[in-house]
Amino acid sequence: MQSCPNQSCSLIPIAAAPFLLALCWSPMVHAQDAGSTAPAEQTAEEKPSESDSSESKDNKNLGQSDLDEATVSRIDAQSEEEMETVAALLESALRKGLDDENASFAKKMLGSVLLQQSQRYAARMMQAQGRQQIELRDKALAALEEAVANDPSLIEAYLMLARLNLLPGGNRQAVTQATSKAIELLKDDPVEQSAAYVLRALTRKDNDMRMADLDAAAEADPTNIEAFQARAALRLQMNDVEGAIADLEKVLLKDPTNQAVAGAAVQKLVDLNRVEEAMALITKMLAAEPSEGMYRMRAILYRSERKFDEALSDLNKAIAIQPKDPMTLLQRAELALDRDDVKSAKADFRAALQAAPQIINAEATISLRSRIALQENRLADAINDAQLLLNARPGDMFRRLRLATLYSMDDRPRKAIDIYSTVLQDDPQNASVLRSRGDALLSVGDHSAAVDDYEKAIKALGETEADTDPRTKAEAAGINNNLAWVLATSPTQSVRDGEKAQKYAEQAAKLTDYAEAHILSTLAAAYAENGNFKDAVKWSKKAVSLGQKEDHEQIEQLEAELKSYEDNKPWREKQETEENAVPILSPEDLIDT
Repeated sequence: MQSCPNQSCSLIPIAAAPFLLALCWSPMVHAQDAGSTAPAEQTAEEKPSESDSSESKDNKNLGQSDLDEATVSRIDAQSEEEMETVAALLESALRKGLDDENASFAKKMLGSVLLQQSQRYAARMMQAQGRQQIELRDKALAALEEAVANDPSLIEAYLMLARLNLLPGGNRQAVTQATSKAIELLKDDPVEQSAAYVLRALTRKDNDMRMADLDAAAEADPTNIEAFQARAALRLQMNDVEGAIADLEKVLLKDPTNQAVAGAAVQKLVDLNRVEEAMALITKMLAAEPSEGMYRMRAILYRSERKFDEALSDLNKAIAIQPKDPMTLLQRAELALDRDDVKSAKADFRAALQAAPQIINAEATISLRSRIALQENRLADAINDAQLLLNARPGDMFRRLRLATLYSMDDRPRKAIDIYSTVLQDDPQNASVLRSRGDALLSVGDHSAAVDDYEKAIKALGETEADTDPRTKAEAAGINNNLAWVLATSPTQSVRDGEKAQKYAEQAAKLTDYAEAHILSTLAAAYAENGNFKDAVKWSKKAVSLGQKEDHEQIEQLEAELKSYEDNKPWREKQETEENAVPILSPEDLIDT
């Protein structure tokens, strides 16, 4: 083998071949100069001239010098300017012309250079903001598109194209195309292919197609936690709770601290009224890895089932892990109020504010402060905070109704009626709101309007006798009872209707198994209005007996009603609440909780 006359050739890496070899080896000797003879039958005319062959070769490789320079420059290129110079030389070489082998090599090198450039743009983009960030992303995308155009086998470029297009303002179709190409190229690398399937699934609008990609990802790489996590979230969305939990268990087996999907799964189970399964899921997570968040989540579920001791135990464990976590402290304060422990609630409320003063204006903080004020009978403060919460979310039904309820409690029934009326404009068949407005109308003496609301509420509820939900039965019993009471006892003759009163009173008594003192009192009033004082006395005595056993707050009135029926007199009652005219405090005047 002939030695290289240029000693610097030993510094050039193998990747530079075959083009640098021309710089290192002596020109090749023609066969005839080495003593060989041309075939006898070949004529001078048939044999291509040396000048013709050389000219053809030169025409095919006019870009050779640019390619050689680019190859040498690429070795030490570091800066963005140097990389751009290499790219420009390669593009120039391809424009001038290269033979097939050199052209293939030049394109591959150009693809690599452009990929590196795009990576630089992307790195700078993460540090930039606003318009500059968008410009850098666009530059990176342009470089990547040119990179894969020159080298269609650049898997990393396709994946980067996909990730950049997933950002706000990106092209979702480009994501699908790039990931599809990467998936095709990664057929011999199941781990990377699985990741590409997950990436493509993010852009699928059709749930079935998205599920197909996630199934393929899970099959390609059974250890891909992202695939199972994404599939669990999709299964929850498609109401496949069992499948979601199966996927979630795989996630938790690898990553016990992962709470993102677990929280979604728990919430979905709660929404489906499958609290027991939600509890079991959290318990399994806690067995794998105790965490403050999961203890707090389980405490919320315990609290929803009024298992206050279990809830308190979990919140104490959560605080033991994170002693100054404000959300856990606020949860424990809420629980203390559930247990009528205002002192502990205020202590945790203050501890939460001390740990994180910035939460003073958080909705959870304001809500808790309003509850504490209500417990301490500071209704003006409670109303003020309820108004702040409603201002934050004017369309929130619960907050509107809470404010109305507080107005009623503070002897401001007309303000409550105004709120109920606006709610009913949006939801005219809401039985609960109709009942609440009826109660408020009753308290201001507008019996006719109250009767109208009660009747609408009963119609909206429909058949409730066969309903197994105790809350629905209790609501229906309350509405029937209130309607029967006003029909039986109103001082306004045009409002009273003994026959209807007895019908609704009997329905209320039936729904409560004849076991509620105030409802039996209404039944007695209905019989009395119909002149049946014998049955009026019978049910009134039962009402008094139950009231005495329960230490009923209205026992004196129950006894007075019985005396009236024994005297063959029907009962008459007209409530007339005097509107509270005291101004509501401003936020600056709040009493310090």
